[in-house]
Amino acid sequence: MRMILAYENSLSRDFAASHLAGSDPLLDIHPAASLAQSITLANRLDRLDVVALDLGLHDLDGLTGLRRFKRDCRHDVPVVLTGAQPGPISAHVLVSAGGAGFLPYHMSADALLGALRLVAAGERYIPADMMVSRGVPQSDILLTMRERDVLSGLRSGLSNKEIADNLSLSEVTVKHHIKSLRGKLGARNRVHAVCRANELDIA
Repeated sequence: MRMILAYENSLSRDFAASHLAGSDPLLDIHPAASLAQSITLANRLDRLDVVALDLGLHDLDGLTGLRRFKRDCRHDVPVVLTGAQPGPISAHVLVSAGGAGFLPYHMSADALLGALRLVAAGERYIPADMMVSRGVPQSDILLTMRERDVLSGLRSGLSNKEIADNLSLSEVTVKHHIKSLRGKLGARNRVHAVCRANELDIA
């Protein structure tokens, strides 16, 4: 997986890169120190799978910079924002601006790598607290197509292995989707996730 990792602070940038490389030595990371540098770098690369832009970049200006990257980059590549907290940015507004997710600093290396791989595969990664703890309205609970497929399997009472076989996924990926579903729906377990989806009339 080839990615651009944009942090203005060199120490943070180096730490994040080594954090990820420790989980996957084959990860092809291209560092950048600004939004402008990220765009220039992206347009020089022949292939790009995912881009992570830190909210601390001086020229990012939140979603304005995200939209600028999507407009000026020659690749149709998923872009995630990173930061301690998303601040006033809601999940709905982030996705509407073309963002593929938000990655908080406190994520472990394995969780971060898993989220990046999901995003590179065309999914979204929205942290649970960004969806639920703020009282996000029903219309803003954004489930990816894969999450809806997994939810359908849960509704049918299928095991993780059965869902994985039906969707041609690994059990680890199914578990990740279920964890994401539980977070977005504010559910304690898989059964509660189905109940919450039914309560919210989520198909």
